[in-house]
Amino acid sequence: LINTAKQHLGQRIRDIERESIFEEFNKKIGEIVVGNVHQIQRDRIFVNLEQAELILPKVEQLPNDRYRRGESVRGVIKSVQFTAKGPEILLSRSDNMFLERLFEMEIPEIEDGIIEIKAVSRSAGDRSKIVVYSSDQRIDAVGACVGMRGSRIQSVVRELNGEKIDIINWSNQPEILISRSLAPAKPINLYIDEERPYVVAVFEDEELPIAIGRNGQNIKLASDVTGYTIDAVKKTDYEGTSVEVVYLDELKGISSAQLDILSKNEIHTGDEFLSCDTEMLVKLKGFGNKTISNIKDLIEKKMKMLEDESINDKKVEIED
Repeated sequence: LINTAKQHLGQRIRDIERESIFEEFNKKIGEIVVGNVHQIQRDRIFVNLEQAELILPKVEQLPNDRYRRGESVRGVIKSVQFTAKGPEILLSRSDNMFLERLFEMEIPEIEDGIIEIKAVSRSAGDRSKIVVYSSDQRIDAVGACVGMRGSRIQSVVRELNGEKIDIINWSNQPEILISRSLAPAKPINLYIDEERPYVVAVFEDEELPIAIGRNGQNIKLASDVTGYTIDAVKKTDYEGTSVEVVYLDELKGISSAQLDILSKNEIHTGDEFLSCDTEMLVKLKGFGNKTISNIKDLIEKKMKMLEDESINDKKVEIED
């Protein structure tokens, strides 16, 4: 009986400790913590912090992170879940939140609320874009984030093992914000549809690869931080063509259910549909070969109609 009571009491104490750890770290979600590497596995690392064990999965690490037992590691608390084995605390170094918190730590103006982080997009370990805004006209948001001779930004870059960070000054004018976000490339023209939101960015031919970036990274990050789907095109390809874009939701013959499925797969325009692999489209619910062929016909007819309208408009201009 005494042994049973001891076991029951011991179990209850362990349960209380687990609940206490869960509550403590649940309040810390989104905060940066520093722990010590306890155990290294192929797909995750266990980190000790006070009485708790944190998990840093491979997908939440930076690609060039290297760890040794006993060394300290910094990350942001991403999530806390209560499991049968106790609290599972997930640590992240690749999440956007980690970059935001590092900026807050290094730049007092952000912590004080003078500078606001508007948007963040990361290709963790390689490149990031962060949009900042200063509510005080006397303070330059980008300059404050960079610091004297780059002292502030270098601290962040070192923590992220050399990740390149583009700091973008926010603007409420889409053309300015989009243009800034595409750096280091400079568009010579932007055709913006704010309702979609969608933009065609035209570049000098030699600038296009810079605008797109390796594996499309630069344009993807720019799209993420601005909230606009950006298509980059060469000046020579664009000259003489119509700026009109065929949007799938404007075509009669495509059901709302089909539009929803296409939208979830980031397919919004005729060009995007036509460039998709047929094998991929067939795997989508409700898309057989006949349906795909019909939609392609609708897109091509609409494109031909817009092209004819554009040619007629040019004829009128020449006659005038």
